[in-house]
Amino acid sequence: MIGFLRLFLFGFAGLTVLYLLLVIYNRSLTREKLEDEWAEKGEIGDRDTYVENGLKAYKSSFRPKLLLLVYILPLIAFGAVFFMTNFM
Repeated sequence: MIGFLRLFLFGFAGLTVLYLLLVIYNRSLTREKLEDEWAEKGEIGDRDTYVENGLKAYKSSFRPKLLLLVYILPLIAFGAVFFMTNFM
């Protein structure tokens, strides 16, 4: 039981680090895309305001919520392997 808890804690810590890295990377890609869009549209208005409004829209969209699959998919895979190994 102690081994399982240790595996769970280290796995959760690793998945949290991976999740945070993916969030930072995804946010930087979105910021870069918004800056490119602003430049293509003829640089109308303030760039920082345009980018911040775009990031607010991105934050409320479905795309960043998909990153939570970093936690869900390994849990499902581990559960499936555990079930097949012990009960089949």
